Amino acid sequence: MSNKVTSSSQIEQKFAMAKQSSHEAAIAGLKAAAVTAVCTAIPTFASVRLSKWARANLGNPVAKTVIITYAAGMAYFIAGEKKVVELSRTHSLEAAQATSFKG
Repeated sequence: MSNKVTSSSQIEQKFAMAKQSSHEAAIAGLKAAAVTAVCTAIPTFASVRLSKWARANLGNPVAKTVIITYAAGMAYFIAGEKKVVELSRTHSLEAAQATSFKG
């Protein structure tokens, strides 16, 4: 009976850790997306004002929005995935150190 209680608490602990990790990854992705959106918007709007080619090809609001949104979306997923990998490595290292097996 104690094995089932222990395994149940371990499962709950792993679930809580996974939930916290996904939240941290979402926050990291959001921060990266915000920075990327600003860093992409400034040169995009400046190029439309200064370049004849950009004014002709990127003059409509949809084109500017697509450029900024695509860059921010990619930054969100890349930063989120990097955070998930980082946290999984940390947690697996902690779990390996916590085991009694030293082989």
